[in-house]
Amino acid sequence: MKPNRSQAAIELKEGVPISLSFGDVYFSKEGGWEESRYVFLEGNRIPEFLSSGSKNIYQIGELGFGTGLNFFVTLAFWYNLQNPPPIHFYSLEGFPLPIEILQSLNLSFPGKPLWTETLLGDYEKAFERWEKNPIDRIWKTETLHPQSKNIFTLELLFGDVLDCLDYFPSVDFWYLDGFSPKKNPMMWSEETLTKIKTHSQVGTRLATFTAAGFIRRNLEGLGFQIQKQKGFGKKREMLTGVFL
Repeated sequence: MKPNRSQAAIELKEGVPISLSFGDVYFSKEGGWEESRYVFLEGNRIPEFLSSGSKNIYQIGELGFGTGLNFFVTLAFWYNLQNPPPIHFYSLEGFPLPIEILQSLNLSFPGKPLWTETLLGDYEKAFERWEKNPIDRIWKTETLHPQSKNIFTLELLFGDVLDCLDYFPSVDFWYLDGFSPKKNPMMWSEETLTKIKTHSQVGTRLATFTAAGFIRRNLEGLGFQIQKQKGFGKKREMLTGVFL
C-alpha cells in the first residue's frame, strides 16, 4: 500500500471523527469508552483471563487502530490491575490519522489516559518513516506497569489489512473493529477472516460490535464457535466467539 495521508478523509462533527471514505464514525462520544470496554474486554472475557494467572503473556490482535481508543481502554484496564501479566497488543491501520484528529480523542474523553505529546510525536515519526519507505511499517511503544514491572507493548503496523496480518503472531484475543462490514468489506472479506484463523490457536477468542449473519456464518465455517449476545446501549446484538 502506498502511504497517502490524504486517503484518510476525515470530518469532525461535534468532536467525533467521521471517515468520509467509509461513511462511519471512529467512536461514539457518548459512551464510547464504555462501549469499547464492553465489546472487546468483556466480550473476550479478558478481565477473567488476566486474573486467572494461566498464561505468562497474552497477545491481542486488533483490526482497525483508528484513533487508538481500544488500545487505550485496554492499557488503562491493565495498568490499574495489581499484578497483571505482560500484554503484546498488535494492531493495523491502512489510513493513519493526522495528529489533530488523534487529539480529538482526548477532547472527547477528558480525564482518561490517552494521547500524550510524546506518543503523538512518536506516532508521527513512524508514519513519516512509512511514507518514505512502505516496508518500514511498524510503530512500537511500551508501557511499564508501576507494580509488577511487566510491560504492555503496542505494535502498530501501517498498510493493507492482508499485508499487515502476515506480521501478526498467533494471538489470544481478536478485536474485530474495522468499521461496518457493508462500509469496509475488505476488512471482513473471506481472505481476511482466513488469515485471522491462521493466526489463531485453540481457545483464541474474538469479539466484534457487528452481528451480521454472513460474518457469523463465515467465522463458523473457519472453525470458530460464535455466539450472539446483547450489544452495548441501543445496539441489539454483537458477536463473540472462540476457536475450537
